[in-house]
Amino acid sequence: KIWDAVTGRLLLTLRGHTSWVHACDFSPGGTLVVTASDDRTARLWNEKNGTSLLVLVHTSCVHGCAFSISNDGRRIITAGVDTKVCIWCADTGECQLTIEGEH
Repeated sequence: KIWDAVTGRLLLTLRGHTSWVHACDFSPGGTLVVTASDDRTARLWNEKNGTSLLVLVHTSCVHGCAFSISNDGRRIITAGVDTKVCIWCADTGECQLTIEGEH
């Protein structure tokens, strides 16, 4: 769910994950949202209408997600309980790099 931080009003419900959501992040421009879930996926959403744009699949629960710090926000970083960190292209959903091991 996306809530207005000032008024507390519910703005949007994102539907698609099948288990707990542990993290979310807004893109630098505020038009996209990424979420991380126990259902082994991270999802990219349109912030205005809640449309699911991409499903990024991990091999275990995903407990962290963020957009890259760069101004364009074209990369998504996810972290799973399998000790894998993945860097994804926000345009295509392609995993561009996987880092494994204790972090």
